[in-house]
Amino acid sequence: MKTKSTFSTLFGQNEGPEILAESTSADNAVLSLYVSDKLSWFDGHFPQQKVLPGVVQIDWAGKIGKAVFAGDRVFSQLTNIKFKSMVLPDTRMTLELRFNAEKGTLAFHYFNESDSFSTGSFKFIPS
Repeated sequence: MKTKSTFSTLFGQNEGPEILAESTSADNAVLSLYVSDKLSWFDGHFPQQKVLPGVVQIDWAGKIGKAVFAGDRVFSQLTNIKFKSMVLPDTRMTLELRFNAEKGTLAFHYFNESDSFSTGSFKFIPS
């Protein structure tokens, strides 16, 4: 199982969130994240108001979820994606991941005290 110190290997420099804290179990993970204004994803994405692209949120959830839960399974499907609020630079948020090993599904939810940013689900199948 991955720990805070090894999550950084999932992302290139200035491409991933700073992981402030994490708690994992066999089917659930909760990570406290900081989204720095230094991330490369903010460059050129809405220059008047920098916003973290939704595809990046999906990528982060998928990479972290696969590392923690899916192991050798391969990505098959993405469903129920909803973007509810914009993630701006210098945002603190929580990523909650729930894995159903029997179905191979990984649900994600990004949120903080005041906003729900995005939700969705991945399907992983045996390789």
